[in-house]
Amino acid sequence: MRIQSRHPASAPRIAPREIERPNAVVEVLAPEDWTDARVEAWLDWAAERNDGIFDPEAPLGGGPARYADAVAKTGLSDGVFGDAADADAFRDALLATMLTGVASPVGTPAAAQRLPDIAEIEFKPAVEAHLARWRSARLAARAAARLDAALAQVGDAVQRCHGDAKACADPTKNSALGRAARRARDLGADDRMILDAIALAGAPRTGLIDADASAPSLLVATASRQGVAAVDEAASFAAQIGWETSALILALSPEDADALAKDAPVRAAVDVTAFQHDDAFDSAGFNQVVGLWATALEIERGDRPAEIGLAGVGDWLLVQGLSAAGDAGRDAASALWALTVGAAMSASAETAAALGADPAFTQERQGVLRGLAERRVRAAALRSPLASEAAAALAVAHGLARKHGLRSSRLVAAFADPEAALRLGGKTLGHAAGAAPISTAQTADGLLVPIFSAAAHTCLNEAGADFDAARRHAMGHGSLAESPAIDHMVLQARGFTAHEIEQAEDALRHAASLRAAFAPSVIGAGFLSDVLGVPAEALADPEFDTLAFAGFSEAETEAAERHALGARRLSDCEALEGELRALFAALETPALADRLAMIAAVETFTCLAVPAVLDAPFDARPADAARLQAAAARAGVRALRLNRAVPPPGFALSLPEPEAEAPRPVRAEAPAAEAPPVQVKERIVERVVERVVERGGRARRKLPDRRKGYIQKAAVGGHKVYLHTGEYEDGEVGEIFIDMHKEGAAFRSLMNNFAIAVSLGLQHGVPLDEFVDAYVFTKFEPAGPVTGNDSIKSATSILDYIFRELGVSYLGRDDLANADPGEFNADGLGRGEGVEDGAAEAEPLPASKFISRGFSRGAAPDNLVFLPFGGRRDEQPRPAGASGDVCPACGDLALSRKGGLVVCDSCGTQANGGPQGESDAG
Repeated sequence: MRIQSRHPASAPRIAPREIERPNAVVEVLAPEDWTDARVEAWLDWAAERNDGIFDPEAPLGGGPARYADAVAKTGLSDGVFGDAADADAFRDALLATMLTGVASPVGTPAAAQRLPDIAEIEFKPAVEAHLARWRSARLAARAAARLDAALAQVGDAVQRCHGDAKACADPTKNSALGRAARRARDLGADDRMILDAIALAGAPRTGLIDADASAPSLLVATASRQGVAAVDEAASFAAQIGWETSALILALSPEDADALAKDAPVRAAVDVTAFQHDDAFDSAGFNQVVGLWATALEIERGDRPAEIGLAGVGDWLLVQGLSAAGDAGRDAASALWALTVGAAMSASAETAAALGADPAFTQERQGVLRGLAERRVRAAALRSPLASEAAAALAVAHGLARKHGLRSSRLVAAFADPEAALRLGGKTLGHAAGAAPISTAQTADGLLVPIFSAAAHTCLNEAGADFDAARRHAMGHGSLAESPAIDHMVLQARGFTAHEIEQAEDALRHAASLRAAFAPSVIGAGFLSDVLGVPAEALADPEFDTLAFAGFSEAETEAAERHALGARRLSDCEALEGELRALFAALETPALADRLAMIAAVETFTCLAVPAVLDAPFDARPADAARLQAAAARAGVRALRLNRAVPPPGFALSLPEPEAEAPRPVRAEAPAAEAPPVQVKERIVERVVERVVERGGRARRKLPDRRKGYIQKAAVGGHKVYLHTGEYEDGEVGEIFIDMHKEGAAFRSLMNNFAIAVSLGLQHGVPLDEFVDAYVFTKFEPAGPVTGNDSIKSATSILDYIFRELGVSYLGRDDLANADPGEFNADGLGRGEGVEDGAAEAEPLPASKFISRGFSRGAAPDNLVFLPFGGRRDEQPRPAGASGDVCPACGDLALSRKGGLVVCDSCGTQANGGPQGESDAG
């Protein structure tokens, strides 16, 4: 095979530059007009080939040169080239296309697994098995991540402990370790894993498994176009699988399904914009480069399939002023792909002349030749300047294939690959995809600045548009000066100085948003905290918005951002004509119907079907996915794949707070009248009660500024105690004050602060009965008889008296009153000495005796009286012989007469002071 280098582009200017790699900063020879990201993409491609060689003297580290040399040597040894001179010419031409950015090898995609047709009964169990494995892997990864974090907390609890090492590693002595161990056990860790985590505390840990579950492998199944378009039962089930996994490809013909399920192919892409010069397209140069790379793929592929694609088709249409949403644009793109098929198939036939035809071609010879002839007829009918050239190229390919056969029957495919697009300068791969009109350029000092893409620049100039107005609309003014919402004067009025404004203006040159230009790392955390008063917690938040904290609204920020940074689009630029705006709208936000129509038009000429990716929002339903599939099938695409978007960062459902379940009443069942007696064996039942204490998040319930309550004066063991209470509107106690006179300053201060602690507990939700149960029956001085309180006659300590009083008054705990609870009626005044129940009728009392005139501020009328009723009676009679005196030893009202002696039923002390046991002994 004779190779003639007719590459149209001139050799690029190569210059050294420093590129930061993962492990070092290296000096690389690269074209001057390439960005660092583009150079890094080529270095990454070379690293993925695992050659492990970096040549600082060769362009791009020598990766493209080694690839071209390896392909040329293989072709020479296989007999593709007649001599070494042809192989060298092929190598040089291949290398030149890579260094000029015209073409690039493309990474190998993951192979898809073939499944039965979706209408067959075998499809459902097969796809459900894949779905179950994927779900299990995803759930296991998340559970393992939580368990791994819990085991890490076990080790941290040991590390944070200071003291004896054995005690720190003992869950019974280290409370933090005990809590962490219980949490790890609840999440599924066995005790051995917990013990290992304790032993390995402080050592480097290895995660259990990757926290991110791997994406499911691609699956390919055939489907009926009519069934998918009609959304039958099988299509609905397939849509549900694709909606959940984004991994199911539906091929609408068995041939396309078999091709998609083949081994991973070797691929390459050619940038078509490099061949558009002014108003003419260099068809000869394009055919030569496509044939060059088709030959390289045929040499490299071995037993694998090969695919060649195009990049920048949308940009190529934009340069000519053609819209991808119109018939003219679809015909132009179809003619270009038809020309690509003709050039690639001709190169495959020439390779077959040297190496022999592929056995697969022999089996499907008639179908392949018939397909080439049909493509030639359809290409000739296209309304495009390239139609005649495409038809001629397909005619040549048909003749060569009839004469020599083909090495690859399916060589051209409209695939997409983001990494290859980066190596080709941002030119998007695909059917007719185009790059955004706003691109980036790298300055000499390494800054990335926004510019119009080459295609958008040419389109605006050819249309005679107001270039400056379009630039201001799309890329902004680059400054906040004269901004309609947030300018320098407004910022100074909000506290920003000239220094901070200058820092933000400098950041605007390379910032992606106005918020990024005012980030704490740019403005300065010291200024934000000292001048604007931003709390430290807010500064630590990576999502902190300086402008919002300064009082600017969302609308003001958006208006200022549009003035400074532009809209980053041209479809809504009022300075452009309506037709030109529609042209950019079709590129920036293509409609689904237009995109599907373009894919269907292009795939009538390409050899391989590439699944049309149907993007669905993350909150879409399976029914929405089924409708997307139906629209694609009706549009005529050959294969499709649903792609459901991932939820945005921080997405969370708004769930109601859990409601506490009310205890279910236990219905008492009446025993059967004539049921025989059942012998009940004694059983010992152990009940384990776990108290869950909520920590954190408890809001304080503050008391009203003007509150109710009462003051109780009493004396415990001769020491005066004043108890003040404050109540909420519903009568629940919320604070207490304890005043003691003639006591030491330390004791009074201690009691005052104790009352404050109890008040804070009550206001944070601690039940009063918890305090009552904790402090009654505490014993310390002063203690003894209580005077001045009509329900409590003795107390073992000041705290015992305080919480007995609160329990009786607010909780109805008459069991804590060691006086007769029947001694006071509802009016609280008692019945009088020697008067039996019901013998004396209580008289009405004025309400002013119970309601504070100052608290009610005269709202209570003077003729309001209190009618006593419902006098409480003893539920149990007083034990016979009880004297009602206080025991001098324990303070309980428990003295009773037994014969001639008075004995305390609580402690056994006799009235004469000697214990009963000792008296008996005596």
